[in-house]
Amino acid sequence: MILLKNVYLNGKEQDVLIEQNKISKIAGKIEAGSAEVFNCSGKAILPTFCNMHTHASMMFLRGVGEDLPLFDWLEKEIWPREAKLTEESIYYLSKFAMLEMIKTGTTMFLDMYFYIKSTIQALKEMGLRGAVTYVGMDMFDEKEAENRISAAQKFLNTDFDTELLVKGLSCHAVYTTSEKLFREFKKLCRQKGLILNVHASETQKEVDDCLPKHGQRPVELLDSWGVLDEKTVLAHAVHLNEHEIELVKKSGAIVAHNPASNLKLNSGQMPLQHYLDKGLRVTLGTDGVSSNNSLSMIDEMKIAAFSAKNVANDSTAAKVQDVFDMATKNGFEALGLKAGQIKEGYLADFMLVDLNNFALLPNVNLISNMVYAADSSCITDVFCNGKCLMKDKYVPNEEKIVSDFKRVCEDLL
Repeated sequence: MILLKNVYLNGKEQDVLIEQNKISKIAGKIEAGSAEVFNCSGKAILPTFCNMHTHASMMFLRGVGEDLPLFDWLEKEIWPREAKLTEESIYYLSKFAMLEMIKTGTTMFLDMYFYIKSTIQALKEMGLRGAVTYVGMDMFDEKEAENRISAAQKFLNTDFDTELLVKGLSCHAVYTTSEKLFREFKKLCRQKGLILNVHASETQKEVDDCLPKHGQRPVELLDSWGVLDEKTVLAHAVHLNEHEIELVKKSGAIVAHNPASNLKLNSGQMPLQHYLDKGLRVTLGTDGVSSNNSLSMIDEMKIAAFSAKNVANDSTAAKVQDVFDMATKNGFEALGLKAGQIKEGYLADFMLVDLNNFALLPNVNLISNMVYAADSSCITDVFCNGKCLMKDKYVPNEEKIVSDFKRVCEDLL
């Protein structure tokens, strides 16, 4: 058991009891003699973040190939370097990514990348959650599609012996992945109730290329292939017309908004408030560090809010609670986890923030301060699944994680 004493929650100091991996009791005063006690005076408890779109192991590409359009960036800078990756390098890159996530308050992420067994091993050792997906990208080669389907089945049938893992599948995008692979991956996901993760309508070029080839826009095409439902995550989804917005709403598909990446690569700005007004399920992600260049969900919230107000030409757009929910409970709910809120019976994924940090003063509106003013220096402690991953800003073995990362980068770059 863990007992948080005198922690700020809902405008007052309270005690919070953690039993096993859940928040079991919240009250003014709690006595639990055998519990490990954390004195939280001067600290507030908040849910941790759920990063709904990233490529965690791209950490070695931070600062590489800057100031390029998306497709030039991919073809000239990213894909050639990714060809050097190995299972071993992915393991160390993943651990470094997870270190950054923990330090910035994230305990769950939806990942789309390579050598997933290495990522899962790193996840088990670091102690945070991950929705790790096997990626389908066949470049319209039928034999490759069959290989990917077989590999996906093997992945889904493998027991990785951890409750921290949420399995899923990814189809990279309609411009890299065949209809057959989309349909078969979605079939597998439906059989097991899993997430299918897809890049969709990230750029206007993607839309413009899709129309003459298929006679439909990307999200319309996904709908015609039977891919859209409440377990489909559409990463980016910047360039949706009204018909596509209705398709997404009707299907219950999830939008993963990546405002920093979209702005940096000039992919466009999502009309966030319009999507919210239409009732879409919107979550928040960072994308990979090569296009962000950070995994900080705190930074992402601020960028999301500012971008939305600019697009809508309305200072009331993207209210702070809506943006905070996108970064927390919306993502956890989309992945089928009872987390992202500080309530009894919820999974014990939470962070403690320093109320004496300059960015959180005055404490008139904590959520507003977290969205508009905070940075990772505000976070002192991070818990996932009832276990402390960072205490007093220190993650166990972080020095070795950093040194291993630097060594791997020397080989890859």
